[in-house]
Amino acid sequence: MATAGSFSAVSALFGGPLVAGMLLVEASAARLGAALIPALLPGLVAAAIGYLLFIGLGSWGGLDAIALTVPGLPGYQGTALLDLAVGVAVGVAAAVLIAAVRRLARETAGLSGARLPMPVLLLGGALAVGLLALLADALGADARDVLFSGQAAAPALVAQGSAQVVLVLLAAKALGYAICLGCGFRGGPVFPAIFLGIALATLAVLAFDVSPTLAVAVGTAAGMTAMTRLVFASLLFAGLLVGIQGLDAIPAAVLAAAASYLTSTALERQSAAHPAVA
Repeated sequence: MATAGSFSAVSALFGGPLVAGMLLVEASAARLGAALIPALLPGLVAAAIGYLLFIGLGSWGGLDAIALTVPGLPGYQGTALLDLAVGVAVGVAAAVLIAAVRRLARETAGLSGARLPMPVLLLGGALAVGLLALLADALGADARDVLFSGQAAAPALVAQGSAQVVLVLLAAKALGYAICLGCGFRGGPVFPAIFLGIALATLAVLAFDVSPTLAVAVGTAAGMTAMTRLVFASLLFAGLLVGIQGLDAIPAAVLAAAASYLTSTALERQSAAHPAVA
């Protein structure tokens, strides 16, 4: 709290909360452990070199990879009070939804071992997710959005004009996500959480006509924070997805990430205090 004022000034000077947040993290790390930054530096350099394998170097072509962007987003300027309220609401809703996904995943995982052998659980989980995808398709949604991670589906999701379809995707994706986590399927837990966050924010686009760029920033920050509890990384990724035209949406994304983190932490503590209920 003592440094909040100074970092507020840093945010104003450097054009937003992302730089101020990373300065806060790095400065705190330097104070807490002098060996931390030198230990992380090789990994940072390796990350840069690894990224060059995808984008290419000089005349050497890179590997084909899906760009982590949401094309076609309109420019976002002039944050309104409603936008900030949407950020908080989506953050809380994403935390509650991801907590429910985690709980269902734990209950599904509990079926393995004595009650169900792992091969049976895997086959049953695959069948259940397939049936969810078919049901979503019958109700007007895209079955691929249920079956796959949702990484490439964000542009179509945020442009969806039907609240009913978005609600169908929310329910089917959350159930399929929980089943996959509980049955032992591994394909990365982050992007489905981001998809759910953006779906929640898309409901605000349909109900209150907020900007789809705001929805992507807020939904990404809320969903990723709820699953990973990594606030600053979630905000940086949200900034990458919306690009330069969406930087003014980052303050609302900060509120979404903060609300998601606080709600997730509170739910986790409640679950630990009342294990029989959770």
